[in-house]
Amino acid sequence: MKMKFFPVITTSLVGLALSSTVSALGCPAPPPPPPTQTASPNNYEAAAAKPVPPKPSVQPLLPWPTPPKPYCNSKCVPIVRKSWRKLSDSEKSQYIAAVKCLKKAKTVSGLAGAKGMFDDFQGIHSVQTPNIHWVGHFILWHRYFLAVYENALRKQCGYAGAQPYWDWETDNASGLDMDDWPIFDSKTGFGGNGPYQDGANPFNIPNRSGGGCVPDGPFASPAFTVNIGPGTSTTYNPHCLARDFSRTLMGWGNQTGINWVWDTPNYGWFARRIENIPDFTVPNIHGSGHFGVGGALGTMGDAYNSPGDPIFFLHHANLDRVFWQWQWQPKNLPHSLSDVSGPIIPFDYTNKQGGNVTTTFQVNIGGLAGNVTLLDLLNTQSTTLCYTYAAP
Repeated sequence: MKMKFFPVITTSLVGLALSSTVSALGCPAPPPPPPTQTASPNNYEAAAAKPVPPKPSVQPLLPWPTPPKPYCNSKCVPIVRKSWRKLSDSEKSQYIAAVKCLKKAKTVSGLAGAKGMFDDFQGIHSVQTPNIHWVGHFILWHRYFLAVYENALRKQCGYAGAQPYWDWETDNASGLDMDDWPIFDSKTGFGGNGPYQDGANPFNIPNRSGGGCVPDGPFASPAFTVNIGPGTSTTYNPHCLARDFSRTLMGWGNQTGINWVWDTPNYGWFARRIENIPDFTVPNIHGSGHFGVGGALGTMGDAYNSPGDPIFFLHHANLDRVFWQWQWQPKNLPHSLSDVSGPIIPFDYTNKQGGNVTTTFQVNIGGLAGNVTLLDLLNTQSTTLCYTYAAP
C-alpha cells in the first residue's frame, strides 16, 4: 500500500515559497535527523494509555514559548494566529465573510463535487483520509493543509488576518454550557447544534443531542451547503451542514488532555498521543472537536468530510497550536525542528507493512499546492511557512 499522490499543480494561489532544507533559512540550521528513525516508542499500548481524569483548574504543563531568532528566517514576518475568543466582533465578521467568499471562489481540484475552492479543501481531505490519519505525518499534513487554506482566504478573498484557533480547553473550563460558548453564537460565531434526530450510531457515541441541520448562523442552509459526501463519494451532493453535539466527548478537549500530549520526549510519542486510538472510551484531544461537535450524524463526525464544517479549521488550528507550543520549548529544541517518526501505513507502529516517515517524506494536497517534505513543515517561521501564535 502506498501513499496516494495527485498531479502537482503549482499556482500563484499558494504564495508559499518551497524549500527542502532548513539551512535555506539564512540562520544556523538544526542538526540533521539521526540516520535511522524508528517509531518511538514501539510499545503502542504504552503510548495510547489513558490520560488521568481532568481536574479543576489544571494549569498548562508547558509555558508559552518565544521562537528563538537563530531558528527563524529573518525574512519571515509572521502573521499571528489568535484565539477566536480574542477576536473583536469585526474581526470575526471579516473571517466568516472570507470563508463564505472561498465557497464561491474558482475550484482548482478537478473533483466533480467541488463547486468552489472551499469544497476543494473538503474533497482533497476526503480522498486522502485513508492515508493521513494514524500515521507519522498526520499533524504535519494537517499543518500544511491549514496553512494553504489560510493563504487562500487571504489571497483569494482579501482576508487581512490569520487563521484563528478554537481553544476548546478554555471553553470546557469556563463552566458554560456548550450551547453558550462564543464559537457557537448565531451572530458572531458559527451557529449552534442541529435539532435532535434519531439515526444510526454505530460507535455508540454517548449523549448525542442533535443530528439535524444547523438552524442558525452564517452557515445554515440554504445559504450554505456541504456539497461533497457523506462518506467516500466526491460527487456533487448538496446537503445541509449538520451538527450532533456530544458534551461527553467534547469534554475530552481539556487542559489535562493537552498536558498528557505535551508530556512526551520526542515527535514519535507526540504524534501518537495527539491522535491516540480510535476508541470512544479512550479520551483524545483530536477526537474531542470532531465528535464533540459532529457526534454520530454531524459533518464534523464524518472522518472523510469533516472540513465541510468551517469549524474544522479552527479545531485543527488549535491542535497545531498545541504542537507549536511543544516544538518551541527550549528543552525540545533543536530536535523538534528536525526529527520525525511514525508509520507511513496507518497503525503500522511495528513496521510490519512499511517503514517510518523521514524528513524527506513528501506530502501533498492535490491541486491546491505543490508537494513539500516534512522537513519543510517543521518550522513555522521558515521559507515554506511564516506564522506564529498569540496566547489564548
